[in-house]
Amino acid sequence: MKLPIALVVAVLTVTVRSERDDRLFNGGFYTNREDGNFHVRAHMRMGNLQEAMDQLTSSLDTAVDRLSERIEQQVEESLPLWMRKNKPGEEATSSLPGEMEELDAISGTIGDGIDDGLKVHFHGDTEGERLEGPNYEEPVETPEVSYVDRDEVDLAPSFNFNPFRPFNRRPGGFGIFDIINQRRRVWWKGPNVCVDREEIDEGKELEAEAEEEISAKGSGTSFIFSFGNMQMTSCSETKDKYSCISKSSRRGIHKTVTVTYRCCHGFVKEASGCTKVEMHDIPETLQEIGATDFLSLTKTVKMEEVFKQNITLFVPTNEAMQEYTADLEAENELDNVLDGDRSFNEVYFRRRRSIDTQGLILSHMSSGIYYASDLHDEQVLHSMTENSTLRINTYSTNPPAATVNCARLVSVNQHSTNGVVHTVDKVLQPVTKSLADLISSDRQFSILKKLVSKAGLLTQLREPGQLTVFAPTDAAFQTLPVSVLENLVEGNACLESVVKNHILPNVICSAAVQGMARTVNLLERYLLLEKTEEDKIFVEEAQVVVRDIVGTNGVLHIIDSPLMPQEAKPVMEVLEGHNLTRFLDLLEAAGMMDELGSLTDVTVFAPSNRAIDELPTEFLDDLMDNPTKLREVLSYHMATPSLRANDIANNHIATTRADHPLRINLYSRSPLLSGLIEINGHRNVRLTAGCSRVSVLDSRACGAVVHVVEKMLVVPKNNVMQHLEADEDFSIFTKMLKDTGLNETLSEEGPFTVLAPSDHVFRTLPDMELSQIMEDKDLQEILIKQHVLKEHVCCSGINPNTWLFMDHKRPMEGNPIHVRRTNSGRLMAGPARITHCSAPTQNGLVHTVNHLLLNIHPRQHPSAHDRTNRPVFSAPGLEILFG
Repeated sequence: MKLPIALVVAVLTVTVRSERDDRLFNGGFYTNREDGNFHVRAHMRMGNLQEAMDQLTSSLDTAVDRLSERIEQQVEESLPLWMRKNKPGEEATSSLPGEMEELDAISGTIGDGIDDGLKVHFHGDTEGERLEGPNYEEPVETPEVSYVDRDEVDLAPSFNFNPFRPFNRRPGGFGIFDIINQRRRVWWKGPNVCVDREEIDEGKELEAEAEEEISAKGSGTSFIFSFGNMQMTSCSETKDKYSCISKSSRRGIHKTVTVTYRCCHGFVKEASGCTKVEMHDIPETLQEIGATDFLSLTKTVKMEEVFKQNITLFVPTNEAMQEYTADLEAENELDNVLDGDRSFNEVYFRRRRSIDTQGLILSHMSSGIYYASDLHDEQVLHSMTENSTLRINTYSTNPPAATVNCARLVSVNQHSTNGVVHTVDKVLQPVTKSLADLISSDRQFSILKKLVSKAGLLTQLREPGQLTVFAPTDAAFQTLPVSVLENLVEGNACLESVVKNHILPNVICSAAVQGMARTVNLLERYLLLEKTEEDKIFVEEAQVVVRDIVGTNGVLHIIDSPLMPQEAKPVMEVLEGHNLTRFLDLLEAAGMMDELGSLTDVTVFAPSNRAIDELPTEFLDDLMDNPTKLREVLSYHMATPSLRANDIANNHIATTRADHPLRINLYSRSPLLSGLIEINGHRNVRLTAGCSRVSVLDSRACGAVVHVVEKMLVVPKNNVMQHLEADEDFSIFTKMLKDTGLNETLSEEGPFTVLAPSDHVFRTLPDMELSQIMEDKDLQEILIKQHVLKEHVCCSGINPNTWLFMDHKRPMEGNPIHVRRTNSGRLMAGPARITHCSAPTQNGLVHTVNHLLLNIHPRQHPSAHDRTNRPVFSAPGLEILFG
């Protein structure tokens, strides 16, 4: 059995998925003029690609599962009866020859024929051992040397799929690609290769979701399908190591085994294999690489015993040591004083203030040997200084950057007799304080500490994690207007937004900022970062004056002015920013400016200038002459609590300050795909409030969210049935509702959309048909139910008609109705045109249609002659024009 070519292509597509750094977004800048918020085209394209790839991966997993079932079935059917596994509840029909036990597993490689190199395993043969697969390489027989005491093990498998393997049909055959693969892998089969084996027993009875995840991640170059058991192995090779991850499920026991091959310490990987390098002790190594200033510093304290241990040393360059000394001198913290017995390469400090030299040196060291390939993003090592940490970060910048406590790694993997040395471009300080402790212990952050505490975020800044804080000093906060600062200190509604605007959910060191980039803060808003040619760093308009103060749970940068988000602006300023001058005029005429400004948790549906200009002059004059009515209308445009677009589901009922409910609806722009495409941030939907289209979403203000609507909202005072009864144009339809008892249904909660034919529609019917309808209550009930939709269909939510996206609405009874907007802009419901769209009532809508949606002709019994010669049209309008 061979893997289908389509599946091979799918696997290849998944494997070439490009990587990106989710913390920094570079390039493709443009601005949304409506709300000033930054977006990234490239990021959006990658998001869409990621969704497509996730779907593809899911399809691949399903295909592999089905393939495994087919393999098991065909293998079992090809076996002798005595080797087949009895089905549950089935009595054994034959016995195994001799003492052989029941067949336990059959292994193979994806793409191999069923008979190509299969191995059979019998129950008990593999107890306590790993089942062998043809592509899983056993550890070479070399001493297992472990220099690294790792607390964290990266178990992410790599999908290393060979696209040429499925077409290698001859058992034992080989081709050019086999030769290339053998040459590529030969180094880790050779001498001087050390093996690191990590086994995790995940216990019994995994949750279904966890089991699914293991199966999904287990795709790789080797598999074992067994009856009731499974093992998947994935192998990958990097520059200096080869790793295989094996996930197994056997009798309810789940294990993950990671085997890593690398050249032993003192050997480096080259094309021919692991080559020995000349090694010296750590002091000699420091001398050879030119880290003489740090070496001189170590001689001021006794470090001989430390250098005899297996350690990883992050040593600062001489330039870094010189810059550190210059900084201390500038701060009057120490002098450099020549001493009579000072050697050429040694520096002695006369301290004005005590400096823990030994602690400073030990903060550059970690127990165990960590090569560059062992370091990964957000890895935290313990330094040899008590309670001090070393945080590793990697960034997919151009060029890539790797940092330890925000100091850039300059060179790596300098072998020593009992350690490895990496070079960094800064002197590392002991890191023992959390971000909360850094803020609390520094007097220049007294205002920031108050704000963080009142916002309830001080605990988060103290707990383990990975955060970045842009910290304004007290002097920076005092640049704000006095009233704004006082409101913040008092803990007003926008305080949390202001604080969160200064915090990132990732560690962003200054080394990661190259040119212009953007990152996302706790408000899920972009912050623009920029490093200038003069090496100055800005975040938005604020300059970073002190960089890279590292804490145990992140990094802190000091900035010279607060980052005031849109959410911190007064609501009136936000309305002015959208040029909603007519709405502001109405608020002022109603005396509601101060009232709106004092609200702390409100959603404002602000009508655009055009929406107010389109109002009839008489209606607008009446509002201006009647302050009470004007206040009621404007209060209907304000709802509590504050609602962002992501907080809203279809048919959301908002509580307005006018004490009347406001219905909010979501309409898919792609009805056909609405069940297939995940709606992210409502990019693929249209949002309406009171059937008015929302044109601008989520403009945040202090204590408020502003949405701009394109029609003035009308306060609903009655329900659907009361609306029909109040309009004499619907007298016939209303009478039919009462005669059939459906009037009670339309008085219920709803929502309903009534496609109501006016009296004119009924009077244009032939007398015989009208009489038939008025006399037949069953027919009336069928007709009414065909005209009532059990959902809220605003005219502003109706999509244009295309061949691919057809929006069908289901009535109470009868066939679905195709609701669409024509190319000329007319609204259609089946064969009828919607001639008038009503404002919302309390439980729905009443739209006027110009034709009946139920064809009365089939209930007639014409003669044979009529049936043959009379043309039949789908709509009465067509019959009038062409009949």
